[in-house]
Amino acid sequence: MKSLKIFLYLALSAFSASAQNMFKYFTADDFAARRAKLMEQIGDGAAILQGAELPEPYIKFRQDNNFYYFSGVELPGAVLIINGKTKTSTLLVPETASGEVKEEALIKPGEDAAKMYKMTAVLSKSLMTAQLSGLATRGQDFYLVTSPEEVAEMSRDKGMGQRNNRLTDPWDGRISKEVNFMNKIKERYPLVSIKDLTPFIDNMRWVKDAREIAVIRECGKIGAHGFDEAMRVTRPGMYEYQIAAAADFVYENEGAQGPSYFPIVASGEQGLSWHYNANNHLMKAGDVVLMDYAPELNYYSTDITRTWPVDGKFTDIQLKMYNCIKDVSETVIAAVKPGVTVQNLADIAAKVYAKHGFDKQHPNGIGHFVGMAVHDVGPRDKPFVPGVVFNVEPIIEDKQLKLHLRLEDTIIVTETGGENVTSPTPTSVDAITNLIKQKGIYEK
Repeated sequence: MKSLKIFLYLALSAFSASAQNMFKYFTADDFAARRAKLMEQIGDGAAILQGAELPEPYIKFRQDNNFYYFSGVELPGAVLIINGKTKTSTLLVPETASGEVKEEALIKPGEDAAKMYKMTAVLSKSLMTAQLSGLATRGQDFYLVTSPEEVAEMSRDKGMGQRNNRLTDPWDGRISKEVNFMNKIKERYPLVSIKDLTPFIDNMRWVKDAREIAVIRECGKIGAHGFDEAMRVTRPGMYEYQIAAAADFVYENEGAQGPSYFPIVASGEQGLSWHYNANNHLMKAGDVVLMDYAPELNYYSTDITRTWPVDGKFTDIQLKMYNCIKDVSETVIAAVKPGVTVQNLADIAAKVYAKHGFDKQHPNGIGHFVGMAVHDVGPRDKPFVPGVVFNVEPIIEDKQLKLHLRLEDTIIVTETGGENVTSPTPTSVDAITNLIKQKGIYEK
């Protein structure tokens, strides 16, 4: 009987895995609609997007943001051609796939795959040269992505920094994958006019649709639950990494795809290093600890930071600084609505800092866009519209006192204002203190 139960369990598990829906939060029609919208913008041109390759280390494959945005395809090494002239979409897939690729992501060329992904055709990648040659012969412009690839825990700003560092290093000089592809196109099709696809994609990604917003809301809820648990486990004498581990447990347990970025858990003066991530210091009574760490869900990120006292009680100066950033946060979030700009919000924040006497101890910025990347694409000078997602991040830092306090929330711009999707984890001192008094996961 026991062996029969094991057999049935394994059989049902295998069925469940093979029956997984590739489009948990989106449908193939959603991706097709994005391709149709892009076709309208590129005229008679053809957009060519490369999917991500399998990572070299033993880490989980994650598709490039732009490629996933238009395809929903999670297969490494795929290529997507969106033809504005013929209004067709062609997906080119490798003939062989690594055993590291999850079964439900495998794609076999043919009509069944085309129907599933709402493509005009799904062909073998061995036909790529023929496909591109046909486009070149017809004199169509080629629209190529010029921005860095965005895979796991990657943002545009980070990618650009790495690209520039490699290129300017006299002992390196490597060009990016995107530049290399463009050079090969120029070499093989010298008469083709090449145009930049990135601005078109950025404008589309800047404004999220209802389904994207739904994923971001769910991601924010998971993140908030992780922060609640992180506060519960906090005790003097613990290590910073134990705080991150508590959040990790919640994130994975609630279905997050992975982290949006590495965990920043900085106690005491470690907070002065803004992206500190060693997370190996012992936390002491009297210090504050900040955690800047959020999950990713189905290719969409949130961004959350909370700062709280390690022993459950702020000192007088810590409380004064904390009340200031809390006031900045609440005031700026209340000001988020269609029509405001990033600079408008920064100006509002500056006045609140000054009111509390901290006009010299804060950075000039107030936040950044959030979406498929934690530092997402978007124009910082354009007025907000409904569907934009922006991160409000007030900071106070006093290097002499070795104090750095930060709050951070992810805000969706609605028709009438701003919706804080990370608000379920508290910022009020009483609520934080109450969480710290509760038993954490390590104490159960």
